Amino acid sequence: MEYVIGVDGGSTKCLIKAKDIKGNTIAEIQGETTNHMVAGSELAEKRVNKLMSGLLKLFSGKKQDCRCIVVGAAGIDSPKDRVIVEGFYKALKFPCPVFCMNDGMVALHAVTKGVGLVAISGTGSIVVGRNAAGKMTRSGGYSLTIMGNEGSSRWISVMALNYMSKWVDKSVPTSLLVQKIDDFFHGFDAAKLSHSVVDFYKLLLNPELAVLVYEAARGGDKAAISILKKSAAELFKVAQTVVKKLGYKKNDHFTAGMWGSVFVNNDIYSEEYRRLFSGYYPNAVTVFPSGDAADGAASMAMDYLKNDVPLIKEY
Repeated sequence: MEYVIGVDGGSTKCLIKAKDIKGNTIAEIQGETTNHMVAGSELAEKRVNKLMSGLLKLFSGKKQDCRCIVVGAAGIDSPKDRVIVEGFYKALKFPCPVFCMNDGMVALHAVTKGVGLVAISGTGSIVVGRNAAGKMTRSGGYSLTIMGNEGSSRWISVMALNYMSKWVDKSVPTSLLVQKIDDFFHGFDAAKLSHSVVDFYKLLLNPELAVLVYEAARGGDKAAISILKKSAAELFKVAQTVVKKLGYKKNDHFTAGMWGSVFVNNDIYSEEYRRLFSGYYPNAVTVFPSGDAADGAASMAMDYLKNDVPLIKEY
């Protein structure tokens, strides 16, 4: 049976799906992140090999029946990164085309088929776009140490810790958000705040703090709601930069996608982002696609077989 493979190589997990040529999911497998920037190249390659072997076992798949593999990976931010990630998958010796690219490009194809833009907010964030003339551009996606990854779960977590610093200083009152974070840390104080800074990246790779902000916001916590709306506004600013670089004007018609776990799991955030975007670009169509990033990568692989992927043609 012929099939394609789509890979979502995120910063916190790796999800891989095999689909038949009609688009039906045959098998899927999930494991730890294969992001070489997070896990290191050696460990990332071992994880890719283990996951792919496990995937094939699930449906007794044969490598020679695979028609195409598309990998959308966080961490492919330069030609050097792409060579590293491609090396992981080419070492598996599938006799088919293998395309490895930034996860933003996969999301862009999945949402717009290659013309428009997509804002991605998950563990990190980025906005990617391409216009009808074939101009590609991106903004954001930079390290949180320079306050990049605007509007992502990492960003939300930092805003939550910033609010907790004010609570430690007794400049804001105890609230539902404070209670949730206090419980999460089994008691929060200045020492815990300082420790969270020392263990910054380990803490921010865990999306649980951002989830607590969302839970508090749904419970009516004003500070949590403010953090989410501010986060959505920050990502919208990044998206505006991409809109301008693509040459779109305020009243132009174009497609703007929303992608990633923060959009999917956080209706307060997604509604605020959509409100801001539609308010400023009234003729833009904001799209919330179905399926996950692995589905998007597999869809891109199937479209490649139909010779219908401008992003791969320009690859």
